[in-house]
Amino acid sequence: MARYDRAIPPGGVGQVTLQVHTKGFQGRITKTAQLTTNDPAQRSPRIYLSINVRNYIVVEPGPKILLRGVVGEDIRRVVRIRRYDDQPLEITKVQTNLESIIDYKLNRKDGSNQYNLEVVSKVSEEKTASGFLTLYTNHPKKKVLKLTVYLRVKPEIQVWPNNIGFYENPTPGAKENTTKRNLIVMNNRGQKFKIEELSYNRDYFQVRPLANNDAPASKYQFEVIALLDKLPAGRMEFRDTLIIKTDNARSGKLQVPMWIKVRTAK
Repeated sequence: MARYDRAIPPGGVGQVTLQVHTKGFQGRITKTAQLTTNDPAQRSPRIYLSINVRNYIVVEPGPKILLRGVVGEDIRRVVRIRRYDDQPLEITKVQTNLESIIDYKLNRKDGSNQYNLEVVSKVSEEKTASGFLTLYTNHPKKKVLKLTVYLRVKPEIQVWPNNIGFYENPTPGAKENTTKRNLIVMNNRGQKFKIEELSYNRDYFQVRPLANNDAPASKYQFEVIALLDKLPAGRMEFRDTLIIKTDNARSGKLQVPMWIKVRTAK
């Protein structure tokens, strides 16, 4: 938020006031503001505001806990919690709205005013979620401390994109969308695997590798082609599912919905 004097007389002094909301921030932050003036020598000068935000309770490395990993991995993070003035701190209770998704453990070293909060994912499948850990303390000015938790667990074998669609536009002279799409199948751990089988309707689609797929690899690339000229007359929409079978025991059979839609001429 900014306030400023709109008119400054020659040789006079004006004021620009910047107000920064620091809620949710910790440590040093820098903000800029650009001025627009009628001074031919400085049409658009910039001013900078640098602030060191000190919280009553310090959370290191920060109040956002990111739990990111791949299915089957041990996904955990540790944050350190202490008072800014290093006075004694008591955390009396911890609550979360992610009970089915995370475990947490609060430890305090003997003779220390610092806590370690360890947060562990309990998820055993692909999942994205967010929520809070709420800590209740004896600090007179910070009775409640809320930490944000973000969870992103990716599958071991992932397909991108997760669906493939095509349009056929029969309008004379209209620009048609391409009848080809690229498809990537990759191991998020970087480990090699082998694609054993591709199942789909070959009357309307063709899926072909963009490289030699005989040897195991950590990533495969395919080209998916819609055979629009094979669609039955009058068929307005066709749907199918590409089923990808790999030798990876955790991934099972991967499924990619595919569809073709015919746009009617106007």
